[in-house]
Amino acid sequence: METHTKKGIHLNLFHRIFLFLIVFILFIFLQLAISAYQGKYIMDPIQKSSGNVQKISLLLNSLGQTRDVLSSYRWDFGDIAALVSELRRENQISEDSLGQIDTDIASIGVEQYLLVQAVNTTYNNYRTYLSAMQDQLLKNNIDKASTMYYSNLEPSLNYLYLYVQQLIERAIMDNQSAYDRLIRLNDDLDAVYGLTVLVMILFGFAAFKEVIRILTTVQEMARSSKAITAGDYDRPEISVHRKDEIGDMARAFNEMKKAMRNQVRLLTANNEMEKELHKKNTEALAMQNLLEREKLQLLRSQINPHFLFNTINVIKYTAQEEHAEETDALLSSLARLFRYVLADNEVQVPLSREIQIVDEYYSLYKARFKEKMSLYWDISPSLVLTETLVPSFFLQPLVENSFKHGLGPKESAGSVWLTLEEKDGILFVQVRDDGVGMKNEALEALHSRLLDSPVTGEHIGLYTVAARLKLLDARCSLKVSSEEGYGTTISIEMPLVLKKEEEEDDQDTDS
Repeated sequence: METHTKKGIHLNLFHRIFLFLIVFILFIFLQLAISAYQGKYIMDPIQKSSGNVQKISLLLNSLGQTRDVLSSYRWDFGDIAALVSELRRENQISEDSLGQIDTDIASIGVEQYLLVQAVNTTYNNYRTYLSAMQDQLLKNNIDKASTMYYSNLEPSLNYLYLYVQQLIERAIMDNQSAYDRLIRLNDDLDAVYGLTVLVMILFGFAAFKEVIRILTTVQEMARSSKAITAGDYDRPEISVHRKDEIGDMARAFNEMKKAMRNQVRLLTANNEMEKELHKKNTEALAMQNLLEREKLQLLRSQINPHFLFNTINVIKYTAQEEHAEETDALLSSLARLFRYVLADNEVQVPLSREIQIVDEYYSLYKARFKEKMSLYWDISPSLVLTETLVPSFFLQPLVENSFKHGLGPKESAGSVWLTLEEKDGILFVQVRDDGVGMKNEALEALHSRLLDSPVTGEHIGLYTVAARLKLLDARCSLKVSSEEGYGTTISIEMPLVLKKEEEEDDQDTDS
């Protein structure tokens, strides 16, 4: 019962990474919400309150300046034009400041609201007296203007100035109280923000640790694969302490290596026995022994891809059960590619099948290198892909050559363009990339090696395609052009063969 409970709460690799991602995203949104809340309910009210105090202060300064100008004016010989100009300028400042003072009782409180209403009422009287006095000044009625100032305008201005002083004092007191409260709230939010950052760091560390564990297992598998390729089957097995997909893959890899090692040892032992036996036989038996060894070598070369193909299918079904759609898609592409490679392909296959294999191969590259490598098709509308026959497995080596030797050494992103078109019974194929290109010496060496088509070394896929084209038809041609730093272009010309023509040729041969 206890074991069953532990299995029930165990999270596989996908669920753990998904959990890390969800928590990380949730805390990012929480931080954004805290920042938005601080901006809307803390910083904005502080700025609004401070701005309101600033507008009241500007109004008070303007009224004080007006009072100073009027109190110092000499009514018997003063400059009327200068006085009126100064009064109008200060009055405009007062009007603008008064119009921007906050009058919302919900935000400024009852006391400030009452003082604002008193200021507005007194200011209306003040503005009326000021306007009347300016009219008398402009009419050069100095005595009337002076009388109006001392009897009406000056008392109104003094009351207005007093109300504005009381208003700014109350605003400063309320502002200080609200500021202290908002700062305390902001400190609390900062503490919550810091806690979210700490949680994100902890989950980030856990995710980083998980990635390191995955990479460690993958590196061990890569080193073991290289050892197996070199014929070393005695390398220690990969240590597996995980119960997720990576652990399943490592265990499957260990089982695959064991099976390969046992099979190779068995085949090797049988081979040795056969050699000892055939040494004592006739020349015919020696030839028979040579044939058997060739069969054994062929079987040995098939063990690795067939076993790996079966293992890929096992992992693919596991990914389907765990709803790992992207992993399932990649494994499906790899399985179809392996099935095509291992199949006993015909000499000529439909062009649509070759295009499909290239797309499967590109999807695997795309999953690894993302946007670093891109593949673009340019197919002539006149080509009937399902009816046009081409040599099997001849497009993929060309694309792989461009990816590996053209775009692989390139630091920035690169692209491959594959063009298919037909004209006058000739099929034109062009594979062009914008990779690193080749120097003239390397290009000349490549042209020289294309003449004899070696079976080992770099560009072996390109040499194999060239050799197969020579055997297919003497009219086939393969050309390579390249410029260092600008990319490489592979151009192929071959007779256009349609499926109906191929079937007619077969019938003629049978008859």
